[in-house]
Amino acid sequence: MSFVLTLSQEKGDYLVKSIGIDLVKISRIEKNIGRFGNKLSKKILGNKELEILSKRKDKSIFLAGRFAAKEAIIKALGYYLTKRPNWSELEILSSQSGVPQVIFSDNLSCKISGVFCHISITHEKEYAAAVAVITEPA
Repeated sequence: MSFVLTLSQEKGDYLVKSIGIDLVKISRIEKNIGRFGNKLSKKILGNKELEILSKRKDKSIFLAGRFAAKEAIIKALGYYLTKRPNWSELEILSSQSGVPQVIFSDNLSCKISGVFCHISITHEKEYAAAVAVITEPA
């Protein structure tokens, strides 16, 4: 089932195929960082994200946002996949203008060829939340 909504992008029209959303309590991530240390970060983040994390003071906020984003993306990808991917198969990197962009691993890209993932991440006091929208060419 696909949504009838059409988005206009640089290369033409795209249909919204699926949506995912997630909400994370930042204190839960802080607690797990204390419990598991770097193992948690390495399980959730890809190599480039780990580099970014190492330079940040707000590690738990950053990790909570990335966790929420990846969960939202995985929920949206459920439309396409029969097996849940690992969090590290997705990397969320910022464009030069600060817009988050999703980079899929080669393994995952083969399974979802032709789709584009839009992601929005927000943080507010105790929570981090994210919404993912998967589109395909019309």
